[in-house]
Amino acid sequence: MKRFLTPQEKKVLRYEKDRRNTHAESRARSRNAIAKRKALTHRALRHAQDSATARAAAMLDEADPLIRKTARNTWRKIPDAALGDYVARTLQSRFLRGMNGTPPTSALLRKARRKLVPRPASFKGPLQDDPD
Repeated sequence: MKRFLTPQEKKVLRYEKDRRNTHAESRARSRNAIAKRKALTHRALRHAQDSATARAAAMLDEADPLIRKTARNTWRKIPDAALGDYVARTLQSRFLRGMNGTPPTSALLRKARRKLVPRPASFKGPLQDDPD
């Protein structure tokens, strides 16, 4: 028989699995930017290969039959921050600015942050200063 999750267990799962965009972009703009960056890197690779082919064709006498592979201009997606990290940093920054009276001590939040896979977090804006 299936066991239903308690609201506390659901909250911990949400803190672990949900993500928040901390790269100072809206969701729609970041989706468009991903496609644009991928297209730019592929375009740069094609341009480098075409220019290498043209140079090799110009020097047909001493040209190597194998054209050296050009390096790829790489770009990688960075995963968004986990909701647990985002909430903890938001609460910590609010505390440091004097907006909250006491430091945040949520047992569910601590439990979710312990379960998170450690990833390099990059926060932009007011959350970029690492309070840890």
